Amino acid sequence: MTDEKKIERLLTAFYNGDTTLEEEALLQKFFNDTNISENWYADRDLFHALYDSSHIHISKDFLERLEHQIDNHIKKTGKASRTKVKRLFISIGSVAAAVLLFAGIFFFHDKYSVKNDVLTDTFTDPLEAAIVAEKVLALVSSNLNKGLFPLEKLKENMNKTNELLNESLNLK
Repeated sequence: MTDEKKIERLLTAFYNGDTTLEEEALLQKFFNDTNISENWYADRDLFHALYDSSHIHISKDFLERLEHQIDNHIKKTGKASRTKVKRLFISIGSVAAAVLLFAGIFFFHDKYSVKNDVLTDTFTDPLEAAIVAEKVLALVSSNLNKGLFPLEKLKENMNKTNELLNESLNLK
């Protein structure tokens, strides 16, 4: 006879749905043994009910009648059922498309939306922050001056044009 501790462990795994086919075969073999103690009878009866189908007899007449009923049901509801199935698939497809659309919008919006993060100081030393700010302002000023230089030339040309226009208007 197999070790009863092992059988208890296998039974616990079986009732939790964690046994393999080989382990279930070991349990079947154990419960098919006629020399088991009385405390295993309830488990033995359960195993016999689950795995021994020899006591179940289905007449050939019953199987033929069942097939006939299924065939009749298919003939009566064949076209109607196809329509219902089509409607069901269309409904499911529509719901799935809507879910995908909303999920896409949610993830797209979440990924590309501007977040209002709280601004925090990046420097702990105020002197260092002032030096960096001064450098940044000098860079901005330099770039702004580069952008204003063409406007100075334009301003000079506009002034010359205005002078010429004023002279020509005053002559008349």
